[in-house]
Amino acid sequence: MQRLFRLLLCLLLVNPLLVQAAPPAHKKTVAKTENTARIGYLLLDAESGRVLDASREREVFLPASVAKVPTTLAALHILGSGFRFVTSVKATGPLEAGVVKGDLILVGSGDPSFNIAGVMDLLMQLKIKGIKKIQGRFLFDESALLPAENITEEQNEEESYNQGVSALSMEFNRVQFQWSLAKNGQLTTRFTPALGNIEVVPGPAAKAGPSLVHLGGEGTERWRLNPRNARSGWEWVPVRRPARHAALFFREMGGETGIELPLPAPGQAPANATTLASHASAPLSDLVDPTLEHSNNLWTELIGMTAAAKWTKQPQSVSGAAKVLAEWIAGKLPQTDWSGYRLTNGSGLSSSSRVTPKQVVEILQWANTSLAGERSYLSMLPISGWKGTLSRRFTGPSTFRVWAKTGTVVYGKGLAGYLFTRRHSRLIFAVFVSDFEQRRIFDARMKQHLREEIAQGNAWNSQATAQINALVERWLQTY
Repeated sequence: MQRLFRLLLCLLLVNPLLVQAAPPAHKKTVAKTENTARIGYLLLDAESGRVLDASREREVFLPASVAKVPTTLAALHILGSGFRFVTSVKATGPLEAGVVKGDLILVGSGDPSFNIAGVMDLLMQLKIKGIKKIQGRFLFDESALLPAENITEEQNEEESYNQGVSALSMEFNRVQFQWSLAKNGQLTTRFTPALGNIEVVPGPAAKAGPSLVHLGGEGTERWRLNPRNARSGWEWVPVRRPARHAALFFREMGGETGIELPLPAPGQAPANATTLASHASAPLSDLVDPTLEHSNNLWTELIGMTAAAKWTKQPQSVSGAAKVLAEWIAGKLPQTDWSGYRLTNGSGLSSSSRVTPKQVVEILQWANTSLAGERSYLSMLPISGWKGTLSRRFTGPSTFRVWAKTGTVVYGKGLAGYLFTRRHSRLIFAVFVSDFEQRRIFDARMKQHLREEIAQGNAWNSQATAQINALVERWLQTY
């Protein structure tokens, strides 16, 4: 206990926010400070539902990636833990002497895990059937979901975690970009995979800004290189039109395997099209596990959009799916006060979403009493000192005692899940730290890519993480 007290004292000295972080257990509220940041939390006994500690539990906060909890939980119940995504190749005509007498259509179903190996699996199935070329068109069908060029307009287009979204996605919808700029200004670039759908033009070196700036483009996506960081390097580049990108790669690899295909075009498979090949994903529960472990935005959105589409029986957009799943969750918890609850997307990649600690705890309380198919939801969460985004937090004696989803946006931190205390109690909790005023200022300046703004935001987030850690460690010691 002396060691814990010294740790909390040090944190209080470096961060005035921590005056709010660890009040005596009997106090219901936390006094306001001059700082515009605030903390809110709720801690329940999982068995009795008794409130053990709380502050501002009915106020709204930025959920960040904690939003992935209601999204994936709803999807597991709507789709079922054994649900598998299926990417298929269909034809509108018969196969004669190695030639498809009609169109060939690559059809996506929203599989977040579809990758290069999946492409090769489909092609080899076609190859085994003796297909060499087609007489009609090569089409790609992404109609199962409503596509978008990014997850959210709130974030910069250059961020690789804000990539395009499509029912036909592949390899996280990003490509690897390498560049080298000679002293004479000669620019050498390389994309992997290189499909001709993305190009980079050199630009003047600038003190601020990302290495690449998106310029748009209808057919070919164009980027401008800002070599301020280094004259050579590499980074991930988000793909804005994932379905076309996947179809181009399918065509490229088709040529390598001896299947000749024309350039792809958008289209939709008719109901009477024949399935020539299909590739199934792992069961949904096995996809949710890494989604939460690595806090992947794209995987969350695709899983949530697919669940919402099934529930409403029509394709859904990123924002539309978030609204549908919020309504579904609310229907399961009619006694919960949903005032202020708003998710603008399923992944939490937003500064507009809002949740209260009480709402999140009640969602987790419901998850605690209902299996998601054949799996418990708790078992899919990151694990303290061991797995995912908690692998380096709550280590030592606290290892394996915190099973929770982390959340991080600039000026917004969260953590929600379950605690196993040394007294063998199982607790449910949610804690958020948000600074809406600083986030508003950051959003206004985000497009300028100011290094000092980013550094200041990262420093705030580090302090907020320490604040949450101290509070959770106190809970583990107290209860």
